[in-house]
Amino acid sequence: MFDWLIVGGGLHGSFVAEAIRRAAPRSTLAVLDDQGPLDAWQRRAAACRMTYLRSSNAHHLGPRADDLRRFAAEKDFDAAHELGYYRRPSRALFEAHAARALTGIERILDRAEKIERTASGWRAITVGGARHDTKRLVLALGPNAPYRPAWAAGCEHVYDKDFDAAADPAARTAVVGGGITGAQLALRLQAQDQRVCWVTRDTPKRADFDSDPCYAGPRCLAPFERTLIEQRSALLCAARQPGTLPPDVFARITAALAAGDIAWRRGTVETCEQNGLGFSDGTRLAADRIILATGFDHRPARGSLLHRCIQEYDLRCDEDGHIFMNPSLEAAPGLHLLGRPASLQLGPMAGNIKGARLAGVRLGDLARASDRAA
Repeated sequence: MFDWLIVGGGLHGSFVAEAIRRAAPRSTLAVLDDQGPLDAWQRRAAACRMTYLRSSNAHHLGPRADDLRRFAAEKDFDAAHELGYYRRPSRALFEAHAARALTGIERILDRAEKIERTASGWRAITVGGARHDTKRLVLALGPNAPYRPAWAAGCEHVYDKDFDAAADPAARTAVVGGGITGAQLALRLQAQDQRVCWVTRDTPKRADFDSDPCYAGPRCLAPFERTLIEQRSALLCAARQPGTLPPDVFARITAALAAGDIAWRRGTVETCEQNGLGFSDGTRLAADRIILATGFDHRPARGSLLHRCIQEYDLRCDEDGHIFMNPSLEAAPGLHLLGRPASLQLGPMAGNIKGARLAGVRLGDLARASDRAA
């Protein structure tokens, strides 16, 4: 039996595993995942050709606050790998640092299909039938399925595992989604000499981060934590800034629109037709290919591991898919959750790199206390 088993070994799961190991070196711990820690991240980043992270250089996966800066100096990453006032790291710098930081944890290369409660904790059962028992189970399952509006059930999504950006240069492509992913994807396709129309509900909006930066520190997080947990959903909604673009992406996409290199259509899509999109005002947009860049669903897909866990163990959720849990990120005794589901405890950045760091502090403190008590 493990003391800790982390189901999901992406960025969040691997970072929290490292944090627990540092805090409680005597604890037995493993990560259960059939992918490497950067696999899903790199696939999504490559799909839209991300070049710089949206977060600052203080939000990384190393143990110390200055770890990324020290790594950059050690490995001769020059000033071109830091962008703007917040010194946002390049994707190349972030991934190189993460590859070094997320090592040393025992990894079980398999995928959890089911979890169940036991007399002494929890059990994860894999697709191959293996059973792994643990006192504490951490679900770090990453984002939910790509979000598809009701009208777009059959459309491809940039975050589909088999997404391929290549297309006939003569094809007319509509990229639907006004946030950073949609803008980056439109720019990528245009750079490949494809005919692209960027479809958004609103005009492009500029914002440094996808949430109020105040929530990166105690100035907003402290009063958030003092607020009744039932009232925190409204604070999350007010703090988040979906559909916004950081300054560099905003400048590039608006320049491409002004030059006519990328077409732009503002409106609310209602139908996906054989040769294009239909809008709420009755107009149409001709397109041979439609690609969604609409982010991830707030709620887990029916039948997914997280959905079944919510149903079987009667976990309480708000309307946006956030799960009620205690300050130790515990939704049921011995069952902890990371990422966006933990937003009611960690704030609006729970699903970001900052959220991984906040979760690492919480579970590291818990592991240290448990280790001392033992």
